[in-house]
Amino acid sequence: MPGVALDVMNEVHKEEVVLINRLGELIVQGIEGAPDLDLIGRSVAGWVVHTRDHFEGENSLMERYGFPPYPVHKEEHTQVLARLESIQAQWISEQSLEALADFIFHEWRAWFDQHVKSMDRATALFLRQVM
Repeated sequence: MPGVALDVMNEVHKEEVVLINRLGELIVQGIEGAPDLDLIGRSVAGWVVHTRDHFEGENSLMERYGFPPYPVHKEEHTQVLARLESIQAQWISEQSLEALADFIFHEWRAWFDQHVKSMDRATALFLRQVM
């Protein structure tokens, strides 16, 4: 995972990666054998809470320090959180390991990597200068 210029953001990103990796392991184990659907559901819920807190923390810093592209960055957070919450709702109703795996291993991974490399990198550089 690429790092950014602000340690606090790097720490939150590392926490997110740990959560995702653990959830990914649970999904793979579930596909290969008897899935622990309850544990997977709790892990998804924890990931949603962490992501919401992660985005709120970044949004707060951007707003407080006047990051010029804040509205664009915040809107991406809003859209991605809504998508994640829809995945959680789908998990609750269907408990499809394949759908969850597809989201995590493809959609989320690609988005997260690109978001950190672009929006978060620029945000961290700005914040490091003004904080």
